[in-house]
Amino acid sequence: MNGRLKREEVEGRRMVVYTPPSYGLPGRRYPVAYLQDDGDVMMDTFNYLEHLFLSQQLPELILVGVCPQDRSHEYTPWPAPSLRPGAPGFSGGGADYVKELALTLKPAIDGRYATLPEAEHTAVIGGSLGGLIALYAGYLYPEVFSRQGLLSASFWYEGILEYMDSHTLQGHDRRLYMYVGELEGCYKSNVQKEMVPNTRKAHALLQQQGFGEQRLRFETHPDGTHDTLFFSMHFPQALKWLFGHGGGAASGTADGITSGVRNQ
Repeated sequence: MNGRLKREEVEGRRMVVYTPPSYGLPGRRYPVAYLQDDGDVMMDTFNYLEHLFLSQQLPELILVGVCPQDRSHEYTPWPAPSLRPGAPGFSGGGADYVKELALTLKPAIDGRYATLPEAEHTAVIGGSLGGLIALYAGYLYPEVFSRQGLLSASFWYEGILEYMDSHTLQGHDRRLYMYVGELEGCYKSNVQKEMVPNTRKAHALLQQQGFGEQRLRFETHPDGTHDTLFFSMHFPQALKWLFGHGGGAASGTADGITSGVRNQ
C-alpha cells in the first residue's frame, strides 16, 4: 500500500484517516469522503482503491473512517420501535451526531490535512444504518456534504420515506449513489422485509424531485445480501460515481474520470 493510515482523535471521537499515494506533494489538495463504522468498507478495498488511484481511474482522495460510540443512537434520525420483542428501540440521536460530524470533525480534518473543504469535494458514505445517517446528513447540512453514498441504506426505517417526501435535498451540484442487494430482507418477517421495495421507493422519490441520471446512480446486485461483502464491493463504484465525471478531482490533477459503472 502506497498510501498511509493514521489514527486521529477529536474531542473523544476516534477516526482513522487514509491519505493517498501522492499526499505531501507541494500544492496538492484532495477531496474527502467521511465513512461510517470506522471506515470498514475501505479496510477491505485498499489494494483496489490504490490501483484506481495509480491508474488514474479515480481521483486521489482522503478517506476518513469515523468510529461510532453508540451506533443505534447515532445512526438513527429519530426514535423508532425495536426490531425484536423485548429489545430497546432506536433512540434517534442522529441530528447530534451529524452536527458533530459537520461542525467539529470535518473542520478538524480540514485543519490537519490538505483537503478541498468545499461541499462539492466532500462526501458522506455509509452502509445499512450508516447509509441512513449519510442520507440524513445531506438534508441537515447541504452546505457541508454534497456527495452521498448510500450502501444498502436502511430505508425500512420508520418515517424515512415520509421525511424524504416532505423535504428536498438542496444543492445544484449534489450527487447520490444508491445500492441495494436484491436478496436483502427476503428472509425477514419484521419491517426489514421492506428493504428492497422501500429503497426503490426512495429512488423514485428522488427522481420525482429532479434527480436525473446525471446526479443519481442506483445499482442492484441479483445475489446481494445485507453484508459488508457487498457494501465493500460497491464502495469503489460509489467513489467513482461521486467523484468522477469531473466532480471533486484533486487540485492540480486532470479532470475526473468517467466511471463507466453499470448496473449488475
